[in-house]
Order: sequence, then C-alpha cells, then structure tokens
Amino acid sequence: MGKLREFTIEFDKDKEVYDSGELISGYVSVNLADEKFLRGIHMTFTGRAGVEWTEIESRGKAKVTIHYLAGETYFDHEITIYGKDKSAGEDDQIQLPAGSHKFPFKFQLPDAAMPCSFEGSLGHIRYIARAVIDRPWKFDHVTKRAFSMVGIPYDLNRVQDALSPVNCEDEKTVCCLCCATGPITVSCNTDKRAYVPGETIYISAVLNNHSNRSVHSLEAELIQSVTYFARREGVGVPSYRNTSHVICSVQSEGCGSYSRVKWTQKPLVIPPVPPNDIDGCNFIRTQYYVKLTADVASTPFDVDLMMEVFIGTIPVEGSFLNHPTLTTTLSVSSQTESKPSTSKGPTFEAAAHGDREIRDADDSEYTFGHMKFTPFYTFYGFTRKSTRKKAGGSGMFRSSSKRKEEAKETEKDSTRV
Repeated sequence: MGKLREFTIEFDKDKEVYDSGELISGYVSVNLADEKFLRGIHMTFTGRAGVEWTEIESRGKAKVTIHYLAGETYFDHEITIYGKDKSAGEDDQIQLPAGSHKFPFKFQLPDAAMPCSFEGSLGHIRYIARAVIDRPWKFDHVTKRAFSMVGIPYDLNRVQDALSPVNCEDEKTVCCLCCATGPITVSCNTDKRAYVPGETIYISAVLNNHSNRSVHSLEAELIQSVTYFARREGVGVPSYRNTSHVICSVQSEGCGSYSRVKWTQKPLVIPPVPPNDIDGCNFIRTQYYVKLTADVASTPFDVDLMMEVFIGTIPVEGSFLNHPTLTTTLSVSSQTESKPSTSKGPTFEAAAHGDREIRDADDSEYTFGHMKFTPFYTFYGFTRKSTRKKAGGSGMFRSSSKRKEEAKETEKDSTRV
C-alpha cells in the first residue's frame, strides 16, 4: 500500500464484547512511511442484520436468478476523529507527517434492545467499526473491525417444562423382498429441556436390535437449525430458507445382530452458541435439536430420533449446579478483569464455528483490518476448564487444561434379546 504501512482500529482494554448503551473507546493507529495529504479521518459505527439468497426459476427455456433480500439497521453513526469532515472543500487538505500516529475515539452505543452478533450461511447480524482516511480525488484508505454485542438475554425460566426430560422412541424393521427380520427399537431421553452454553446435555438411550443386521454406531449430535426470512427482490412475496449443521457430537460403537446398546447419561457439552430465537432480529431465528442416529449396516435406512432443546443465556433458577457464586445477570464489565475470575458465573467465549469471512461489497483492495471475525457468546464454565478464546481486558487467552471426563462410560450389553 505504498506510504501506508499500518492502519488499524484498537479498542481500549482489548474488549471484544459490548452491551447496549455502553461506551466504545479506543484509537485508530496509522503508520506512514512518508507524509500523506488528506482531508480527514472519519469513523462509522454500524449495526445491521442482512439476509440474502438466490433461487433459479425457469421462464420458458431461460433460467432466471431471483434474489431474496431482507435487512434492518440498528444504528449507523459517523464521527470525525482528525482533520476536516466530508463537508469541507476538496482542496481543504492537511499534511500528516511520516511516522506512527494514534487518534483516539469514543462512541456511545444506543441504549436500545439489539440482537446478539451472528454469522450464518445465508445471513448475519454484524456490528462494525470502520475508519476512513479521506483523500479527495484519490481512493480512500479503509480499515474495519467487528465487535460482538451481548444481545437480548434469553431467560430459560420462561421455557415451559424446562427441567423435564425430552423423550423420544422409534422402531424400524429392516427387510428386503425375500425376507424380513425383527425390528430395531431405539428409545432415548435428555436429562432436561433447557440449557446454557457450558452446560452438559446428559443423554440416555437403549437400542434393542432384534434384526439380523449389525448396527455400526450410535451417535448423538447437537443440531443448530437456522431459519432465514426475506422477500423476493427485497420487496415482493415473503419467503424463508432453513439451514442446519452439527454443533458437536458424541459417538460409541453399535452392536451385532440380536444384541443391545445402552447409554447412561452420555455427556455432550454445549459450546458457545447464540441463544434460541435471537430476540431483536426479525429475519433470523435459531433452534436446537439433539439428534440420535443408529447407523444400521448394509442399508441407507438408519434409525433417527429428534428431540428439541432450548439454549439460553440465563439458566433456570436453582437448576444449574446450584452453585452459590452463580449469577443470572450477565455483566459486560466482568470481561475487563486482568486475571481469570474464580467466580462460576458467565463469561464470553468465541463461537464454536470459528472465524467467518466478513468482507462485504464496500471493501476493496484499499481496505485494511480484520476480514475474518468470530462472535463471542455467553458461556458458563462449570463443566470443564475452557480451551476456547475468551473476551477480557487482558485480551484473548487459552488454557492448557484438557476437558475432564464427566459421565459414565457407555454400557454395552451383548446378551441376546
């Protein structure tokens, strides 16, 4: 980039997560190899949700691409942190000498309910700080940095039957044209219905194989289902699309013919994920399911069970390990501690899916900054010592501790049934 060697946005205390009404402060760092003429340095702070996908339609012999679009803006504010604003004349330029420069900034986030950050395959909820070196008659230099918003709390106390197990069972007969054998029956349950990230879903299951086919494996997956809503060309008929992907899973060996497998409280730890529904956004909705699959040999017809669970940010009162230090009110200020807290209350950790590309149509070859971003979500670290990225005043750090084994081993009974 020639004269411009560095152009970055730094937040005070390396904060990654903010709440509505909070003050964002920091500085823009510029390092020049040589002097540069400019009109000013401006910053914009934006919070937006966007959804987009395409569909192919046939019109006679032709194929037409139809765009489905939706979006909403939570805030969009611009400030000038150095020099003149954009209303100044094009010849009204100032000289910035070579070397390193730091330009402080402050921005008060709106004191209004806003959804948490989210990065999905067909849409996102994104909060961006962008700085621009305004150069009349030349290409502007741009840098940007995304940050996470806490979002609207999802209180699991409002979930009906939150502490009741979710039960499911199914039976499948494996047969061919010439013969049929006994059924494969599977029953399973979760220990309850509602959880917070960091908690463990305990899954119990019994598989009775009355057939002459073996079962390769028994697997439980935590599935995130996302529904996106948009309108045809942004203004027409409303529509929706649904995507789903596996958040985490646990697996064991299956069994032979005429045998059985039993799980007793098989643990599945919930990583950092956004809560159900994502309150405050009109176009993106999240749901969660535990899917249990018995992989039957030599047939595509597996036994699948689906159990809906709820993931929130505030645990059911008195249900979450009943620890006296647990607080159900999340405080963003807790992330500014320079040492890991001994409290068992919630923290913020990087999303389970990792980095996502956030380059958009406004970015070009002149755009500096981080083009990948990982949202941070509420996380309760009771069940294990975390090895994930955490948001805090001392920046992001990793623990070298490994996950502890938490539950009983899978019980496998090879007796005839």
